[in-house]
Amino acid sequence: IGHWVEYQVDSIWYDEYTPTSGSFSYRVRETLFEEFTDPEGRPAQRIRRTVQDTSGNWYTKDIWWQTRDNYAAERTEENERRLKLTFPIGSGRNWDLNIYNTAEVREVTYKNLHQPWSSNGLSYDSTLTVKGTYYNNVVDTISINERWAKHVGMVSRDHTESKSQYDSALSTWLTRGWRVKMEAVAYGD
Repeated sequence: IGHWVEYQVDSIWYDEYTPTSGSFSYRVRETLFEEFTDPEGRPAQRIRRTVQDTSGNWYTKDIWWQTRDNYAAERTEENERRLKLTFPIGSGRNWDLNIYNTAEVREVTYKNLHQPWSSNGLSYDSTLTVKGTYYNNVVDTISINERWAKHVGMVSRDHTESKSQYDSALSTWLTRGWRVKMEAVAYGD
């Protein structure tokens, strides 16, 4: 309780059909602030997610929660329970990120196990990547990459989704999609 990670968040969206695009950049801080028992009777932690406005003030955006045991680390994000990590950590291990919710299957796997990593002036001795790439054809692309650091938590996330369709009137492909990139800029207890 009291552990926090602050992220720089950069997001873009684009729609070649209309055509429109835009972007947002902001800071979000996730703080573990309360222990409780989850609906399955397991010890869990509430996560206060605060966002910094343009004046530099922080306000609570939402509350998520997480739980971890010897087999898995789960998070409930935006009211969707997700299986973020499975234990023991190992190469070739696959699982469905959305096994506990009704969203589409998102199979992920571990990559880059126990690798040092640095970003934004922060260095981590041991990290791993949770990677999932789906469809990746001319029509649909979905890519999820999360990097987790030992004793810190998630230190980066890059999530991209796009959908393309051929417009015969224009004789070209048109795409709409979005990307959210988060990178830790500070953390503490």
